Amino acid sequence: MQITKKLFLVAFFGSMIFWGTIFGQNMQQVTALNEQQKSSIMPNPIFPLGNKIEGGNFTGSVWVQQLVTADSTFNAPVGNVVFEPKARSKWHRHPGGQTLLALDGVGYYQEKGKELQLLRQGDVVRCPPDVEHWHGASHDSWFVQLAITPEHPKGRVIWLQEVSEAEYQIGLTKNPKTEVNVNDLEKRHQHIVAISAFTAKGDLGQLSKAVAAGLDAGLTVHEIKEVLVHLYAYCGFPRSIQGLNILISVLDARKKQGITDEIGKPASPILDILPKYDRGKKVLEALTGQPQTAPKTGYGAFSPEIDTFLKEHLFADIFGRDVLSYQDREVATITALVNLGGVEPMLKGHLGIALHIGMTEAQLKDLLSIVGANIGAREADAGRKVLSEVMALRKK
Repeated sequence: MQITKKLFLVAFFGSMIFWGTIFGQNMQQVTALNEQQKSSIMPNPIFPLGNKIEGGNFTGSVWVQQLVTADSTFNAPVGNVVFEPKARSKWHRHPGGQTLLALDGVGYYQEKGKELQLLRQGDVVRCPPDVEHWHGASHDSWFVQLAITPEHPKGRVIWLQEVSEAEYQIGLTKNPKTEVNVNDLEKRHQHIVAISAFTAKGDLGQLSKAVAAGLDAGLTVHEIKEVLVHLYAYCGFPRSIQGLNILISVLDARKKQGITDEIGKPASPILDILPKYDRGKKVLEALTGQPQTAPKTGYGAFSPEIDTFLKEHLFADIFGRDVLSYQDREVATITALVNLGGVEPMLKGHLGIALHIGMTEAQLKDLLSIVGANIGAREADAGRKVLSEVMALRKK
């Protein structure tokens, strides 16, 4: 195998009651999904998420989107594959060989009789013809790859036995840092919590300090701006716009002090050609792990337009943007809901999503501790009560 480095409106439609309905209906299913994962960040894929595949030739959930099909001129189909943490293929071989391009996250790759290797963004794998191998996501990270697999008279792939737990666990020895500090909220998320908390509360003085601290810690201007834009869906346009004004003033003051802040990557255009409603459904399915195929009930049946706004705007337009990961957005969302208070059903839903996309109970407790230190014990204690209820449901 060769690996070479290359080559990456005031309160969102009013009171947000619809959140309680959608997540209340799905809560028991969402919270019972996966065993608690560690510190994975679900990426916003460059390409459409594709169709979800469970079982069969894979362990865990995998999404596949065929991008290029073979024809008489080009005999190598290209597919985009997204693995959730711990998901992986069976052992298999390709009569015509295969090339893998790692697009995001951390993955594992192993050929029969050789050492397991880590794959990170920009890595390229060339697997020779008929060499037994497997690949998938690491223990605590999603993994996105492009697979280029030539057609062959014997077939493109020959599936073999499952990857044993012992074989998969070798990945932890290759990437021991994944076991370190899994109980702590990562630094960038700590700053997102502070920025989100003060934005939701409207404490502009403390928000100014939190924005400056976030910039000092390495958050880019576009990342902080995206957090503030995201928050309008939960605490309204006024709070969001005030937050953006604070960011502008902080940047101006720092520029006068001779500080040059990293602007960072702006949001990319969304190129998915699916209708926005269907795109929003796919994002929601990825967040909750549940198909959005049930007949509309409750608010969705009573007010179909709200269901449309929810899918097309919140999930397709906002969660679909790529400056922040899904986990970044859930950290901001949970913080805002804890500070708002009185929205326990929505908070339950988002805590369930956070656990599903890889955050740990300990990390969410850390989030609530930061809220308690910055905003108040009452809000943090209320959040802890809801988290306890969510964890109790997951253990049933």
